[in-house]
Amino acid sequence: MVNFKRKVKLNPLDVIIAKSVKDILEEDLGNRTFKKIEKEINQTLGISMLEAAQDFSKLDLVLRKFFGNNVLRMERRIFRRIVELDKKNNGGSMIIIKDPQITKMVFESYGDPIKKIILDILLKEPKSIPQAITKSKFPQASAYRRAKELISDGLVTMVGHAKASDGRKVNEYETTFSRAKFDVQEKGVAVSVKLQNKFFNDSYALNILSAD
Repeated sequence: MVNFKRKVKLNPLDVIIAKSVKDILEEDLGNRTFKKIEKEINQTLGISMLEAAQDFSKLDLVLRKFFGNNVLRMERRIFRRIVELDKKNNGGSMIIIKDPQITKMVFESYGDPIKKIILDILLKEPKSIPQAITKSKFPQASAYRRAKELISDGLVTMVGHAKASDGRKVNEYETTFSRAKFDVQEKGVAVSVKLQNKFFNDSYALNILSAD
């Protein structure tokens, strides 16, 4: 067994949609086939299904063993259920989020006053979380909790390191999206986002959708 549990730089959009990819795969393939693929991933790569979905090229390798040349069509169908490139506006740079759970997460995060301030600070330039929290002027406990959730949800991404005042190396973060647009409709909230340019080209999902 090859163990792929080494640190790799994951694309933030692919990380955000990974759980939805996993859920759709299980729904479409049925539990029996899904478990076979999950077992193959664990035995050959030494990682979980969710980890493979986050770094989708690894999941693609295993899916090809099961489905051969039909994989590309399958992957495109999965990604289209989660996100869509808005080719009518902004030269296709805006991404329409179609997955209800991701829509809810993004809408609620940008609607949270503390999270919104942290996102605004990290949009302007990369900073460490302590720097962003100090600049936000919110109580530290509340701000740290919100920042941790933003990292966990993938809305802020680690992009480098800096030295703290005591000489320690600390992670620097910036926002995953450079813009988020919300349109309240009768059926709910429609969410469109613009991925930071540096993250756009290495997203497995967007490369598959852009090839349409």
